[in-house]
Formats: sequence, structure tokens, C-alpha cells
Amino acid sequence: MLTVEEKTLIYVAGNPDAYPLEYFDKDTQTYAGVIPELLAEFSDQSTYEIVYYEADGTDHREELAQQKQVDLFSGYEAEEEQLENTGVVTLFPGENAYTLYFTEAAPDAFQSNLRAYLEQVSPAEVTGLLMASVETPPNTQGMYWTMGAMGAALLVMAAVLLLTVRRYRRRLKESQQNVETDETTGLGNMEYLERYYKQYINDKNRILYQAVYFYVDTDRLRRLSSGQETDEFLRYCAVVLGEYTQDSDILAKVSEHGFIMLKLTGGTDKTDAWLTAILDRIHDYAKLYGKPYETNIYAGIYALRAEDRDLNEIIFQASQGAYGAEKEDCRYLRCSKGMMDQFMQERHLQASIEQAFAQKEFQLYIQFYVNAANFAVVGGEALSRWKHPQKGVLLPSMFIPLMEREKMISRFDYYCLKEVCFFLKGLLKEGVDTFFVSCNFSRDTFAAADFVQKVQEIMNGFTFPRELLILEITESVSVRNAAQIRQNIIALKKYGVRVALDDFGEGFTSFYDLQKYPIDGIKLDKGLVDHVTTPIGTAILKAMIQVGHELNMTILAEGVETDEQVRAQQEIHCDVIQGFRFSHPMPQWEADAQIIQNRRT
Repeated sequence: MLTVEEKTLIYVAGNPDAYPLEYFDKDTQTYAGVIPELLAEFSDQSTYEIVYYEADGTDHREELAQQKQVDLFSGYEAEEEQLENTGVVTLFPGENAYTLYFTEAAPDAFQSNLRAYLEQVSPAEVTGLLMASVETPPNTQGMYWTMGAMGAALLVMAAVLLLTVRRYRRRLKESQQNVETDETTGLGNMEYLERYYKQYINDKNRILYQAVYFYVDTDRLRRLSSGQETDEFLRYCAVVLGEYTQDSDILAKVSEHGFIMLKLTGGTDKTDAWLTAILDRIHDYAKLYGKPYETNIYAGIYALRAEDRDLNEIIFQASQGAYGAEKEDCRYLRCSKGMMDQFMQERHLQASIEQAFAQKEFQLYIQFYVNAANFAVVGGEALSRWKHPQKGVLLPSMFIPLMEREKMISRFDYYCLKEVCFFLKGLLKEGVDTFFVSCNFSRDTFAAADFVQKVQEIMNGFTFPRELLILEITESVSVRNAAQIRQNIIALKKYGVRVALDDFGEGFTSFYDLQKYPIDGIKLDKGLVDHVTTPIGTAILKAMIQVGHELNMTILAEGVETDEQVRAQQEIHCDVIQGFRFSHPMPQWEADAQIIQNRRT
């Protein structure tokens, strides 16, 4: 027999936890199980000495194999797919295959000799080794061997079950990674953030000192470009943010347009320079890639307090800074005490929205429209107020943005439509059949594929003439989802409902563009009306009204407040006027009483 000195050394990287096939025995500080036993027998019968790298319970297979420091390593087939190898020997074929892998360092003769040896190993020998690898309880030796083939079969089944469990865990881990990954950017998502945040928050040695929320106006970007270009910009943002993320920070994409970075180290004195560098890089995207539009990103900084532990609350506070930055047209804002007080008020309102719907706290208000020629009241705009039980009457500016953020605006739109229908029904009962009401809808509601269906479902419960209802959309709506908008307008007109374009002149919609939409009228933006008394303002409005009349549209001027503005609107032949000069918004019961009184007189 050859001595150890005369044999060729073969180094093996084993799996430390593949019990009972292969595992590191902490008591003996050696590898044990089926695979080490097979290799030991092969060593006894060959010119090779098998040497296992000590693991100490740590798995070094990947490192050793990639560095070519071993001749052989072992593992589950799917587990080792990423490692380079020159050949394999599968010991347990099938879905749960356990395999020996040769590296480039393995001698060719060794590979062929080991293959030949393993081909001669019988299933009975493998079963015997499997049984021997399992520790036998004391005083059961006789009974153990009496079990015979049954015991062997059970052990084999146990080994297969073990392999199946490991494969399931591996797939579960891969599935978890997919669930925790944002598809667009490849960053971790909210689920990812929550998991890691729990680890950090429970570590008393780690301190979260600030959260930074980055807001991208994806709605605007999609209107100006496309969904694909928007995704490309988001990926660019992710790359830039990643470059400025330290190892101790946590970065994730937590919404369609929002990134959050939790800073665990650093100081607030460096925040300005660090944040400016990020925003400069992102702002240069359009110029860098030759895009015909601006790409803006806003940031909100929230300095965490000792009592801040709720992740959702932290994100909310930081996000308000970013939204505030957009509103103030600045790059970033720190959440001040005043801002936080405002946020808390909004949170209190948010908590009471459901009650407001249930108790009908949202009340209908009407602001009259008058004929520009004779000042007769011809209709009105439906507005809303929230009669809050503690805070009193709240204007739309105090709760509409909140509803938009909470994705409740469509519910509110349909709620208001139903109230308008009740109002018109009441007027018809009193014999008033010519008073029309315009009702505002958010762009998301109006552009929905099921919008017309829901409008019809509400109105089918009422019998007033359909032409008494005018649905208003803002000018910006027509830029987005043009095909769906046009389809909805055509369907509404077939149903008998009129459609008008609100805030005309605020944006960039032209009369040429309006030809695509069969609308009945336009409402001139207050910004134009304010300049009607100037020569340029008069010329612009006169041209708009003339073209509008050529397209058979009714022209309404909003925000009229002075006699001078009234005379100017009459001179350029505006059809309908709305504004404080004639009427302030009033509760529906008060408007109802005035309308009926006007009819009688």
C-alpha cells in the first residue's frame, strides 16, 4: 500500500450542512456523511489522498472553487450553478440532485478514476453508508439491524425529503427577492425596506438620524414623454442615488414616484452639499441625453427624533418636505415645525374622511353663472365644502390635495355628482327646468375607462333633462390619455350630457387641438380675465372668443370681480360670466331658494 507521502493530494471543499450526505462534525472537527465516506474508500483503493478543507461551520466552497484552490467540491445541483467547473458526477440524480464538481485544478487521471470508482458503487453500499452516517441511539443496535430493509428505505426517504426541503427553501428565498424588488429600477421596494428597517430599529447600537425622500413627478413626465422614457429616467435616478448611498444607509423605491433613503451615519452639516450634488446630477439628465423636456426631482429632509420608530410615519413626514419643495418651486425642504403641524392637521383630516362620507359632511355649494348681456342667472358651478364637526367649514384647498394623495378623489367626484343630481331633481320638482349646473372632475377620474359607465349608473336614477348637467375637465386633462378622453366625451354627448373645458388659457392647449374633442364650451382662466382691461389682454380674449364661437362653443369667463371687467367682457361678446361681482358660493339650500324666487319674479 502506498504511504500518504507517495500519494497525490486532492483537495476538497465540502458542504458543511448537507446532513446526512455531507456535513462538518463539530465534535470530531472533521467531515462526515455519505460523500466523505465514499471519498475515503476511494482514497484507500487509489493513488490519491483526499484532504477536506476545514470549515469550522463556515461554507467556503464558492471562494475556494473560484480561486482554483481545490480539485473538487460538492453541493446541490441548482445551488452550484454559478460556480465554474469542468465536469460533474451526479450521485443522486433527479430534481434534488446532489453532485460532485471538478475544478480546472483537478488532474485528468483523477477525474476518470473517481468516475470509474463511483460507477461501481452499488445502491446497497450507498444505503449502508447513509445508515452508518446517522448516529445510532444507545442500546438499540440489535433492534436497528433487525429493521433491515425498512430502516434503509426510511433513511433514503429522509435524505430525499431533506433535499426537497432545501430546494424549497432556496426557491422561497429567490421568490422573496423578487417580491422585495422594484421591477422598474431593480432597487428594493417597500417590503425590502420594512424588513431591513426592523433589523436596524432593533439594534440599539444603530441610530437613524435623518430620512430623505426623493419625489419625481412621473405624471408630468409621462404627459411630456412616454411611459418608457419615464421608466428610463427612474432607472437613472436609482443609479445616481445608489452612487451616493453609503454602506450603512438604506435606499428603496417605495412608490410610483418616490425614493426613500434612511441615513444611519453622517452629519446634518454635510447634507446640503451632498444633496445638491445628487440633484445636480439628476437635473442634468435631459441635457446629458438630449431630451426635449426638463426632468425635475424634489427632496424632503426629515430629522428623526428619539420617539420616531414608525416607518410609515417617517416616510410620510419626509415626503411632505418633498411635496412642499415642489409647491414652493425649490429643490428641497427640511420639515419645519410649522410644516409638521400642518402635516398633523392633514393626518387628523385623513382619519375622519370615512366618517365624512358616511355622515354626508361634504356639502354642495353653488356659485351662479349670469348671462353677460342681461345679467340673468342661467346656471351655476357645483362646489364643495367640508362641514367638519370640530374644525368647522373647510374649503376644498384644505382637503382635495389630501384626497388625491390618498387615492380617494374619484370616490369624492362621484359623491359630488350624486349631490348635483339631487339638486337638479329638486329644482325640476319646483318647475325649474332651464337652470344648468357644471360639475368638476379630476383628470384621473375623467380619463378612466369606466368613467362614462359610472356616470350613467348614477344619473339613471334621476329624471331631469340630461343637458342640464355639464361635466368640466381641466385643460391639462386633454394632454394625457387623449384617446380615452375623446372616447369618454363622445359617449357622454350621446347620453345627452354636455362637456366643457375649464381653465382654458392656463396651459398650452390650442383651438386646433380642441377640434379633436367635441366639447360644448370653454371657461376662460382667471389669469386671462384679470388682464381683460389691458389692450393686449383684450385682443387675446377677443380672438379666443371669436374662434370659440366659430366652433359653436359657449364661452364663459370666470373670476370676474369688477364693473370694468364686466364691461370689457360684454364688449368682446363673452356669453356667460362667473365671479364675486355677481355671486359668492352659497349652500345649495340658499341657492335653491334664490333660483325659485327669481323664477317667480
